[in-house]
Amino acid sequence: MPHQTEVNKYLRKIGFKKAQKILRECMDGQLLDALERGLISEKVNVLIDFTEHPYYGKREDTMIKGTSRAKGTKKMRHYLGFSILSRNTHLYVGLEQVASGQSKIPIILKFLEHLLNLGFKLGYVLMDREFYRVVLLNGIKAMKGEVIIPAKKYKKIKQFLTDYLEGTHGRVRKYTLSSKAAATYQFSQHVYVIIKAKNQFTLQGVKRDYQAKRISLDDARKRLFIIMTTEKPRGKTSSWASRTALFYRKRWFIETGFSDLNRINRRWKSNYDNVRYLDMLVRLLLYNSWKMNRKMIQKSEIKGRKKRAWTLNRNQDALISSYLSDLKNQ
Repeated sequence: MPHQTEVNKYLRKIGFKKAQKILRECMDGQLLDALERGLISEKVNVLIDFTEHPYYGKREDTMIKGTSRAKGTKKMRHYLGFSILSRNTHLYVGLEQVASGQSKIPIILKFLEHLLNLGFKLGYVLMDREFYRVVLLNGIKAMKGEVIIPAKKYKKIKQFLTDYLEGTHGRVRKYTLSSKAAATYQFSQHVYVIIKAKNQFTLQGVKRDYQAKRISLDDARKRLFIIMTTEKPRGKTSSWASRTALFYRKRWFIETGFSDLNRINRRWKSNYDNVRYLDMLVRLLLYNSWKMNRKMIQKSEIKGRKKRAWTLNRNQDALISSYLSDLKNQ
């Protein structure tokens, strides 16, 4: 068994571009394996989010960004993560390190195009408000995907909240997003705005309190949030709005998944981007292995029998045991 120092020396010989290719091929392999085993379907929902990893070295270049959220350092590596959710199975499918000043839009559209080329179809694409770009929504819609994203509280969006609270309009409104007038290319995208109450409140309760003058307009607005979707309402508008707003909560899968990735062994503090990238690759593969094995165990369980939780730690122990057994039999 080689020492960690020897492993690091070997990994440093693998260039960053090659590391990216290795990650892409490994992720594709796991994804297609999950499809073949029936763990996911061809239609997938895509979750997209950033994750920050503190950097403690002395480098000053575009791959190392500034941050005020890390402990003991003001530097970080910035990664753009992609995961899919299908048949209640959550798997990571991509990771890109983003340089300072690099646009995230081409990275996202290129990755979604890659999924289509693998034979998958887009369902919902769930993102945070930092991905609020008309050209991005327009591109995803062209790929037959439907975006769900929080709305920024611009003047017109705030007016939608006021209209709802005063009873002049319902909770769903049609809205057209447009590129800035100074943009080189002009894009527009029709979206539907959905008003939702925050967890501890109800829509009718907030509306009732405001109309009874028990709370101010500002306080009422703070108890509500707005999401937007490119999907047209289906069936009864109120039921569709509730389902869509509820489904957006599934975006938290990618954020809680990032926390799980950090629980897989100690994070390497390497000065080399390719080594850190390969470290992330292994974590992603282990996470996916856990989710896939858990789903297969659930499918094979006999109804009525007591079920044992297949945890991340149990999965790692099983993988180690399997590896050592194979090593012994060689």
